[in-house]
Amino acid sequence: MLERTTNAVDATELASNTVFTAVAETIRQRRTIKQFVAQPVPRGVIQELIELAVWAPNHRLTEPWRFYVLDGAALDTLGAIASQVVVKNVLGSGAEIGIATRKGEEAAATWSSIPAAIYVTTLRDENPEIDEENYGAVCCAIQNLSLAAHAAGLATSWASGAVVQAPALHEFVGAGANEKMVGLIRLGYPDLSVAPKGRRKAGSSVTTWVNGE
Repeated sequence: MLERTTNAVDATELASNTVFTAVAETIRQRRTIKQFVAQPVPRGVIQELIELAVWAPNHRLTEPWRFYVLDGAALDTLGAIASQVVVKNVLGSGAEIGIATRKGEEAAATWSSIPAAIYVTTLRDENPEIDEENYGAVCCAIQNLSLAAHAAGLATSWASGAVVQAPALHEFVGAGANEKMVGLIRLGYPDLSVAPKGRRKAGSSVTTWVNGE
């Protein structure tokens, strides 16, 4: 169990703090991964990830997150929706029907082959301040889920593009009119033959210390 102390801790001492180093390693090693092996993720594991997700910071304790887990045959429907979206967009760009059809088939195969997907929404609020806070809380919940998945040997990627924005997907999972899509999390065991890349600027390069003097 984490022991809290009011004693000041110097940055050099953090390296000997096993809890800190374990969390830091998980954060730094997590990557967006879209290539998975063909192995199902047990529902019990997915539920445990969601149980950790909901411990995100949440001002006013509105608990605005909603999770819709797609597996089994539901992934075929996800693939069909992806195909429809891609065909429409490709045709809208002026491409020929043959090209659009091929792109749609590729999209269907890609999306339906995901081991599991979690469609995540936030409850809307007519108060703009609370509405924004809710959205931020759900984003934090997704980060919790992603970090927990990495620690469990799983991989994730957060999608929010045209396919995930499709009203047909929102309706299919049963999300309400008072819910806003925040993202769809692809989840599975990673294909270790594909090496994920990671690059970030140093946090110090985007930090400004305001001392008030």
